[in-house]
Amino acid sequence: KPEVTAQLHDLINTIALLYRDNFFHNFEHASHVAMAVMKLTARVVNPKIKDQSIAKNTVNSHEMLHGFTYGITSDPLLQFACVFSAIIHDLDHPGVSNATLIQENSKLADVY
Repeated sequence: KPEVTAQLHDLINTIALLYRDNFFHNFEHASHVAMAVMKLTARVVNPKIKDQSIAKNTVNSHEMLHGFTYGITSDPLLQFACVFSAIIHDLDHPGVSNATLIQENSKLADVY
């Protein structure tokens, strides 16, 4: 639906604005990770089955794929959650390592 697409577009734009402007842990990096997750998910969702007897439906191929892919093939919401997680995984990252945060006595280092 166009309204859902517009809402998702607005959400992603908002998330992009929340990323800090640092060298690596930025929205561009998150976009690359999301694309990699999409590619990996596509490979999981469409596995190449070597056993032709399975492909010829001697077994219920839907059930077989569901078990083989941990349910990802039959759950678009799970697929979305994986990609969305990739988009937000470094949100508000300060751009420095944990070791640096510890050396600086950062409250963030205490939390994590």
